[in-house]
Amino acid sequence: MHTAFCRILRSPRATMLAALAMAGALAGCAGAPVAGARAGESAFREESEKIPGKDVTLTGVLFTPMSSPATPARRPAIVLMHGCAGMGDARGALAPRHRDWAERFARWGFVTLVPDSFSPRGIRSLCELKDRPIQPWNERTVDAYAALDYLVSRNDVDPSAVLVLGWSHGGSTVMSVVRRDPPGRHASGPHFRAAVAFYPGCSSPLHQKSYQPSMPLLILHGEADDWAPAAPCVELGHKLEASGLPVQTITYPNAQHGFDAPSGQVHLLPNVWNPRAPGERGAHVGPNPEARSAAIGEVKRFVHQVLRP
Repeated sequence: MHTAFCRILRSPRATMLAALAMAGALAGCAGAPVAGARAGESAFREESEKIPGKDVTLTGVLFTPMSSPATPARRPAIVLMHGCAGMGDARGALAPRHRDWAERFARWGFVTLVPDSFSPRGIRSLCELKDRPIQPWNERTVDAYAALDYLVSRNDVDPSAVLVLGWSHGGSTVMSVVRRDPPGRHASGPHFRAAVAFYPGCSSPLHQKSYQPSMPLLILHGEADDWAPAAPCVELGHKLEASGLPVQTITYPNAQHGFDAPSGQVHLLPNVWNPRAPGERGAHVGPNPEARSAAIGEVKRFVHQVLRP
């Protein structure tokens, strides 16, 4: 059993420093970085995978850390759920944010899977659609559990140490995945150990009286987000804190949607559907380096906390 904890923080400079100071602490837990890679060598393998789903065979990209003599037989693993723009970029390559985090987790020693919920269903992006045929609380939650089933079937994955992380539409998926009885999860089947949601929509769980996460959940959000506002997530955090549930909500000032992007600048996406914008169109997205660094530290701290013996 995990001890319940909840923190709601704003601009955690001190927390960021404390979290980054734990950079070496993971060396003593299951998520330790792979040792032994020499300069110029990759610390992981990257390959395409097919994942049996409920209504479709999903595709995805798998990152597997390279082994060393000290590598445990079974590693922790993580499922990364993409946002409404899909898994890839305009050229079909893995989008920079997804690659950045996938490689980071692989370097931390995780078997890392990025499943594609869209391409196998003939969809490229949902961002400009008001009526979206794939929903976080339905199809994508089922996809997340299909990815979990795939990972626990591997002989290099510790079935008790699989996490899930998602961004935006994928972050909202995480908010569904953590429920006590989500679609796609079998009562006697595997379950996720913990979850991280980057800038999800929190209005739906906030207004559900019975909403309760069944695992530790970390929510990271930008206070300047004009696409999926942070306020409902903060309110949800207070509500769940009062119930003693294992949730942390952390927000960053001046950070907008997509604040953890590894490169680029804040810019307006004029055509994305946004019920909060004039004409229901348009939102700002882009990186905030300070918030990004703080979030990386928070995720590392969270991973260490939930996976420690």
